[in-house]
Amino acid sequence: MAFHTQQLHFVLLPLMAQGHMIPMVDIGRLLARRGVSVTIITTPLNAIRFEKVIGRDKQESGLKIQMIPVHFPGVEQGLPEGCENLDMLPSMNLGSKFFAAARKLQEPIEELLAVIKPQPSCIISDASFWWTNQIAQKFHIPRLVFHGICCFASLCIENLLKSEVFKNVKSDSERFAVPGLPNRIELTKPQLPGIVNASISGMKFMNDLMREAEMESYGMVVNSFEELENDYFQEFAKVKNKKVWCIGPVSMCNREPYDQAERGNRASIDDQSCLKWLGKWESNSVIYVCLGSLSRLSAAQMIELALGLEESQRPFIWAIRYKPDEFGKWLLEERFEERIKKRGILIHGWAPQVLILSQQAIGGFLTHCGWNSTLEGISCGVPLITWPMFGEQFLNEKMIVNVLRIGVSIGVEIPVKFGDEEKVGVLVKKNEIKAVIEGLMEQGEEAEERRERARKLGEMAKNAVEEEGSSYLNLTLLIQLVHFVLFPLMAPGHMIPMVDIGKLLAQCGIKITILTTAHNSKRFSKTIARATESGLQIQLLELHFPCTEAGLPDGCENLDMLPSLDMAGKFFVAISMIRQEVEQIIEKLTPKPNCLISDMGFPWTAQIAQKFHIPRIVFHGTCCFSLLCSHNIFASKILDTLNSDTEYFVVPGLPDRVEVTKAQVSGSMPNKNSNSAAMKDFRDQIREAERTSYGVVVNSFEELEPEYVKEYRKVKGEKVWCIGPVSLCNRDKLDMVERGKQNSIDEKSCLNWLDSQKPRCVVYASLGSLSRLDPSQLMELAFGLEESNRPFLWAFGGGGEKSTQLEKLISDNGFEERIKDRGLLIRGWAPQVLILSHQAVGGFLSHCGWNSTIEGISAGIPMVTWPQFAEQFCNEKLITEILKIGVSLGVSVPVKWGEEDKIGVLVKSEDVKKAVERLMDEGKEGEERRRRAKDLGEKANKAVDEGGSSYHSLTLLIQDVMRYSS
Repeated sequence: MAFHTQQLHFVLLPLMAQGHMIPMVDIGRLLARRGVSVTIITTPLNAIRFEKVIGRDKQESGLKIQMIPVHFPGVEQGLPEGCENLDMLPSMNLGSKFFAAARKLQEPIEELLAVIKPQPSCIISDASFWWTNQIAQKFHIPRLVFHGICCFASLCIENLLKSEVFKNVKSDSERFAVPGLPNRIELTKPQLPGIVNASISGMKFMNDLMREAEMESYGMVVNSFEELENDYFQEFAKVKNKKVWCIGPVSMCNREPYDQAERGNRASIDDQSCLKWLGKWESNSVIYVCLGSLSRLSAAQMIELALGLEESQRPFIWAIRYKPDEFGKWLLEERFEERIKKRGILIHGWAPQVLILSQQAIGGFLTHCGWNSTLEGISCGVPLITWPMFGEQFLNEKMIVNVLRIGVSIGVEIPVKFGDEEKVGVLVKKNEIKAVIEGLMEQGEEAEERRERARKLGEMAKNAVEEEGSSYLNLTLLIQLVHFVLFPLMAPGHMIPMVDIGKLLAQCGIKITILTTAHNSKRFSKTIARATESGLQIQLLELHFPCTEAGLPDGCENLDMLPSLDMAGKFFVAISMIRQEVEQIIEKLTPKPNCLISDMGFPWTAQIAQKFHIPRIVFHGTCCFSLLCSHNIFASKILDTLNSDTEYFVVPGLPDRVEVTKAQVSGSMPNKNSNSAAMKDFRDQIREAERTSYGVVVNSFEELEPEYVKEYRKVKGEKVWCIGPVSLCNRDKLDMVERGKQNSIDEKSCLNWLDSQKPRCVVYASLGSLSRLDPSQLMELAFGLEESNRPFLWAFGGGGEKSTQLEKLISDNGFEERIKDRGLLIRGWAPQVLILSHQAVGGFLSHCGWNSTIEGISAGIPMVTWPQFAEQFCNEKLITEILKIGVSLGVSVPVKWGEEDKIGVLVKSEDVKKAVERLMDEGKEGEERRRRAKDLGEKANKAVDEGGSSYHSLTLLIQDVMRYSS
């Protein structure tokens, strides 16, 4: 198998608050260790806080992780200079200005993501950055939400918001149960998180935006582990109908002491001094106290806490991140630190919390119940004393005390809002603090059981992040994201647009695997290699094609390689023989595919999709007009009422009157024995497989055929995505040149010849890769082009006996010599999109294959139509009668593949001459036709641009598959 691998690139956008930034940086480091390229975007001062850790990961570990600072417009929004983190706000009254400044980051972040390499695959952003949904949609990548809380608290919030049970509560002291939980959890109204009760938070507008964005996001990342709260994890994922990945405890990615010491802000104590002090105490004897980076207790309450710790007679280490002036004065006057120096340490500022908690001396943790601190305590197997203050901390306390039963509540019932500390005053007295510490640290049966539960949870946490642990596996699943498998029919008209579709999806951050055979893989290897080099996640997987086993010549792996139509039946037999290998490959693919887009010619892929519980989306390779014609003709059984193959009838149920013959619409697959029982059975299989498939993807755009898109969606249950013209994904000249087979002409020679011609004067003629017209018929085409007296570029042939006969006729007639001043012949494959996009081309003589048709439309070029088989007569009707951008050569008899010699000459040189003259005529009719073609070309290009109909449809397709996967 030939693989092309691609670097995944995750962009992380944490809220500028320590409780959010620290775990997000840990998540980034975890992703980088799994081979993902990671970019963390934050503000300059916040970037400085983590530069040592990130720098060490890059330089010493070689991880692909970087932190990019963007200017924070705090001053512009009325914040003090340098105020770039919530813990730097002088007052919480400035909170709204802080979030207003954060909102202004959208534009610079978008500009950054537009140029950053490799192209981002995913955004993980804080829940409060609701606007990152718009960024993710712009770049066609999934956005994952990070809340920074656990599934228990998230489920409580979700159930409270949905039930609004708190609105019936009459007083602030009345307790009520949170509905829909596995355990009975009671709260009071003031203890609710601000996001639940807008009257509490005063931020209802932002809360609503956050929730709406969360509903639209792809999934959620949670810093927790499933074993800790499995019932709540399962229920939360169910009520959110989202992908939820528990990948924590993320703090455990910090295995080295220096990582633990430098996690977050710079520590206010030398880590070696801290460790030395802890090392002198017995196991489980020390109380660690830290009430978080945003907690604000009154000076009086701080004094009570200090005295309670002193009177407990237990060794303690207290990290004080907020110190009211009155409390600082008391410490000095009372010489508190001098009094407790034999068994206590005060850390004035940031403490290396994970380093401290991981020491065996720590036997208890007095915490504010912020989720980071809570989970860090759990990870270290330490029982907790709970002192919640605001946010979801009262919920976390319930989990610690009531659900996990590894903590003791200090008894706080009233939240202390940021800025209201002095108003609240003292809530917990020193004797209460002393009693709770003694209760936690005592040697009784209850305390021992609590310690044992905490110890077991600590072991579970460690196991969760080890290889094969639940969080390790969840991180693997998170990295996998969305994976589409594309399986095109081995024919140029099917493979080329499918590869384009793969590139379009990959440009949206989707991982793409294209299945094909070795020979066909070589045709697209350069294109795919260039796509991967540009940062796209796209690969080709090669299948063994059983040519000789099916009776085909060795190496005959594409319909355009068949020596005769007699081999077509064997070709489809060979296709049916690869089913088992396709199934085995899909089963082993990593990540597991979320969707299979397969050609209509592989009906058995519907069963494979069902086996792997993924949607199968059908690709026909034609437009909605032709698909609707085919559907209505089959559904109405109108063909059964006709007396002859040449009798014209009106296709039923169309917005326009369209007349065709039975011969023109019979047989959408090229087969000599098109009416055979085997062929009928095969068509029945195709129809049944399509009936059970999830939807249809169409290489068209809504503005081209709006009524037919609308009607076809009705008959297909709305799941029809028009995402074309897909050829327009080839903006680079090299992509245009190397699209499909290797060209039979040097592109420079071709372009030089076109450059020498006047604008819109050249007729480009190509009758498709599967056309096998009789050489005498092709000479009539040659003479007609010659007699039109227009410059022309004619692509034909490609090997075989008929090409040899044609070459002899051209040579014997002196044709090439006569037209050398105004004609260019391309023998074999031509860079068609490149040619059609050249300003010299003014007309396209085409067989009306849909790829050629849509490529001509995209270039804004009118056409001469010469349909031959399959749906080409329907496409001609669209071109000439509906869109009115083409001139028909008047062919009414289909030339079935393999029966060209029987038909002989249908089109004379005079017919070609007249049609070309009419097409290129500069009179009113010709000008009007050119105007319509030009207008459609402009609409085609707008459709695929950002905000266009096909751009939007591709987004909807991806979102639909994401929802299905969820």
